[in-house]
Amino acid sequence: MSLVAGLDLGSTGIKILVSDSSGSEVLIEQLATPWTHGAGGTTDMAADDLLDTVRHLVEIVARRLPDVTGDPNARLDAVAVSGMGETGFLVDAGLEVVAPSFAWFDPRGGEQVAALPEPLRAAFAATTGIPLGVQVSVAKILHLQSGGLDLTGLRWLDLPAFVVAALGGRAVSEYSLASRTGLLDQDTGAPWRDMLAHLGVDDTFLPPLVAAGTALGFASAPWLPELVRGAALTVAGHDHLVSAVSGGDIADDTYLVSMGTAEVLLRVLDTPPSAASRARLAEHLINSVRHVVPGKYVLVAGVKSGLLMRRALQLCDITDRAGRDGLDQRVQALPSAGSVAEGGVTVSGARNDDGVLALTIRTDGVDAAELFRAVLLHGNDEVALLVAALDREVPPARRSILTGGWASMACVRDARAAVLPDITTSGRTQDTAYGAALFASRLLDSSDRTPPRTTDRSSDMNDLTTLERRGMAAISTANGNMLIVAGDQRNGMKAVMNDAPDGPDSISKDQLADAKGDLVKYLGNHAPAILLDPEVALPRVVDEGTLSRDTALVVGMDASGFETVDGLKFTRFVDGVTPRVVRDLGGDVAKMLWYMRPDRQTADSRVGQEIAELVKACSAEGLLLIVEILTYRLEGESAVDYAERFPSLVAESARISVECGAKVLKLQYPGSAEACAAVTAAATGVPWAVLSAGVDHETFIEQVRTAVANGASGAMAGRSLWKDSMAVSADTREQLLTDRALPRLRELAEAVDNR
Repeated sequence: MSLVAGLDLGSTGIKILVSDSSGSEVLIEQLATPWTHGAGGTTDMAADDLLDTVRHLVEIVARRLPDVTGDPNARLDAVAVSGMGETGFLVDAGLEVVAPSFAWFDPRGGEQVAALPEPLRAAFAATTGIPLGVQVSVAKILHLQSGGLDLTGLRWLDLPAFVVAALGGRAVSEYSLASRTGLLDQDTGAPWRDMLAHLGVDDTFLPPLVAAGTALGFASAPWLPELVRGAALTVAGHDHLVSAVSGGDIADDTYLVSMGTAEVLLRVLDTPPSAASRARLAEHLINSVRHVVPGKYVLVAGVKSGLLMRRALQLCDITDRAGRDGLDQRVQALPSAGSVAEGGVTVSGARNDDGVLALTIRTDGVDAAELFRAVLLHGNDEVALLVAALDREVPPARRSILTGGWASMACVRDARAAVLPDITTSGRTQDTAYGAALFASRLLDSSDRTPPRTTDRSSDMNDLTTLERRGMAAISTANGNMLIVAGDQRNGMKAVMNDAPDGPDSISKDQLADAKGDLVKYLGNHAPAILLDPEVALPRVVDEGTLSRDTALVVGMDASGFETVDGLKFTRFVDGVTPRVVRDLGGDVAKMLWYMRPDRQTADSRVGQEIAELVKACSAEGLLLIVEILTYRLEGESAVDYAERFPSLVAESARISVECGAKVLKLQYPGSAEACAAVTAAATGVPWAVLSAGVDHETFIEQVRTAVANGASGAMAGRSLWKDSMAVSADTREQLLTDRALPRLRELAEAVDNR
């Protein structure tokens, strides 16, 4: 029996839920979140205290699991972590924590938020999808920086990402959690560079962005019990959003109301709100961010009613479940209008930018039941305001699902029924932990549920032969990730040699060959492999000894240009170049480009047959073939329509290529972490590398980090490395390739190895 665990890092408690492969709950354990409370409502947490709590929970599970399951050898196969979005730790390159984490309701950071430059303040909500205030992570980061903390070389890890890294997984930033920081641009899905510049940091301040559920390695921390070691790890995402998927997909006409310390109303959308809509919603403290479900978006409206209810219970000296149940009955027994005159008790503090329980009692006879009822009704007032704001942007919801601890109280359900439509209640006590366990269970069926990548590809769908495996090793780093300098361009390379006296078209074949030789000498020889063409560069760079014996040679078989048949593009082979000729040229690996529109072509089409035939011919020659696929815009297709289809076109092209026998893929960056994960799934175990497509180096580095974090096996870069370093002048080439392009290659090597 396979067992998985969902770990929920909540504001009040840290919960772990173990379930079996059928989704049945096996056990649940909970410990208090180890906050340290200070003056003025300040609330923070030390990293050691958090990890001690997690360790204690895991040890409890280790003791109980054999008895609960009846299996003395029971063990966890996967663990997914969810939790608060705004709280996290700043860590150095060695993942050492340099400052405490702050609760999302901690008031610190207000002065720094108020001092932000006006352009950042004005753009904040429309860009990030969240209102500007002390709740967002960047407010706490600014607070630490103003206190003297140097952010140079540091990274931000939200709590779930920090725990996964501490367990032994890769350090990443999941999209729904990154959406809580104030550092993510919702339109681009990339770090918001204007805010990063204000902090004085670069894009690496946020670790690689990944989709929820991405496989992040395996539990290996030395303090873990044996039954947890080796479990697959992932980040499930922001707690309220993970709770929303615990019972299946939420319909677009439904509120998911998660009632914890924060009470959150959540609406799922198929398309993101516009920047203007995000700005309007933010005026009511409503978030418009990315969901844990790829391709979905959410509106998140919150109030701090749970925090106020908790403090009301404490004020009434109610600290256990029996006391809470007794109070619930007393509130229900009150007359519908209450027993205290109108205005006798007033409450404030539930608004999401407040959180301070303020009571004004103007009359006698106010007992615990009346006080709690007043807090409930104050929550109703704030919820009603949020519903009205949401209704102005999206069609009104028709039903509501209540989840979370407070939903177990009948008086809470009755109160919310006055302001929310058609209420039902989840039957689970820990929806977030259960939702996280669902993410963990998906790792068991994932192609990533294998040890970390190496050059051994024996588990791939299209198995490599021994010679092909040798070719794969030759084009990969020591960590087993592809890294190839692309130098097979002809006219594209001429176009960037701007010092030609009579223009790029005047550059002769010999001059271009000289330039390619220097590209090999000063750049390619520092990479595992270089891709060259058989028309200009080869066999000269081999025969003259320019190519290092330690650098593998990838030979491009495709000729420049393409032909168009019935609106579809088809590439051509370089005349006379066969797999045997690739070997004769000294090639270790071959590469062939095909154009593809998977919405009009299948594995049985001309392009599919060409791929299958060349894969077979190369394999017979003992030659690994890299299948490069470019999707493209059709004549008459609008730019908007093509952009919308592009991610799925890349993924479907990968699927068709694998179906045709492809063993290694070179693909366009599909646009986001979610899209990269979809490509990885479509490739069903076949390694794929992302190509640079001529974007600038900084953009490509971020694309590579995102792609690798979501399953890509490396990168093949050409113009992003050398487009501003090639020249007709040999002296200029040497200087620019050495001083400009080579450092970029080294940075790219770090990105493909996720360093």
